[in-house]
Amino acid sequence: MKKKRNIDRLEMLAFFNGLVFYAPVALLVRTHAGVTMAQFFVLQAVLSLTVFLFEIPTGMLTDRIGYKNTMVLAQGIVVLARGLMALAYLTGSLGLFVVEAVAEGFAACFLSGIQDAYIYSVYQEAQYPVKVARVSNFGTAGFIVSTLFYAVLYRLGGILVLLVATVVSCGAGVFCAAGMMPEPQMAGHVTTTQEGDTRTMLHIFRNAPMRRMVFLAACFSVAFLLINFFYVEKLLACGIQEAWMSPIILVYSAIQMLAERLLDRIGNASRRRAMFWAILVAGGLMIAFAVSFAPVLVVLVMVVLPLALSFPEFILNSMENAYIDECGLSGQRAAILSVANMAGNLMEIIFLLASAYIAALGTAACFLGAGVLLVIFGMGVCCAKEKEWR
Repeated sequence: MKKKRNIDRLEMLAFFNGLVFYAPVALLVRTHAGVTMAQFFVLQAVLSLTVFLFEIPTGMLTDRIGYKNTMVLAQGIVVLARGLMALAYLTGSLGLFVVEAVAEGFAACFLSGIQDAYIYSVYQEAQYPVKVARVSNFGTAGFIVSTLFYAVLYRLGGILVLLVATVVSCGAGVFCAAGMMPEPQMAGHVTTTQEGDTRTMLHIFRNAPMRRMVFLAACFSVAFLLINFFYVEKLLACGIQEAWMSPIILVYSAIQMLAERLLDRIGNASRRRAMFWAILVAGGLMIAFAVSFAPVLVVLVMVVLPLALSFPEFILNSMENAYIDECGLSGQRAAILSVANMAGNLMEIIFLLASAYIAALGTAACFLGAGVLLVIFGMGVCCAKEKEWR
């Protein structure tokens, strides 16, 4: 009963965080306030840089205060960041957008991997991908609801009402996080001496499998960033009206929720092979999306690509947690995942700054580059010899 309560509260937290009412016009929130496309990429780089600098300290703090307490703290920072975004939009202040990016970066530091680590502490490797996909589906359900209400709220008061509604929903998430039970003690928890040994923690990143997983996770992150912000621009480039963006979001969100069912039908032994084929499909779809301007093909890729990305990403997260256990470092899980995210964020920063430089070429070049990198690193993870994982 207690386990069910934990996951139920986490599912509701994911739902409220999924209520991002301004998501269909996320780019317009910045551009209508005077932010240029180049400045937008720089703001995203500031966010990634914040995460890069504070990943390890926040990860170590998480291992000390616990996953549940960290989620409460992080949710409070999310509310602060959303409030700063609304204020920045009202004032048109680039400085406030920078502060908001920093606040969101701190929230991301605390949230990075914490939800997955909490679920992994309740359900072990065999059930983990399905359970984390289920929690993700609640977030997607929230996203669908917010998209359905987007047009109504936009007509009531424009972008500002969308931002305020998002702040309120994030505030409700604080109460969900506060009502969760602390995570159970993991079997095989390492000693206090090991927990304080940073060198022991960092030793895992000397192993090739962990490095490959870090870079692949960064590729997934960049791919979803491009989807969230530049789908609408591709629609316009194909001659499709902007009003079609909301129906497309609803369709691809609903399709993305199929990941839970797919993972539930695939056994542990087959997940690595399934991840390999899914990554090839996802990379191919991103490349096709970059080079094609046929409306039917572009829309088809739009609605399938998020599922093709999220399915292997869930499996990758499970592989990372299982590898941490194999190395006997479960007691430092949050810190290790923070270091992994920090390395991934460094790759994101490089990609975002490069994107700001080549913005004049259009977002097609960004999708093309991300697709190629996804295939390269995905093949590196999936084709590694089994003995390298021991």
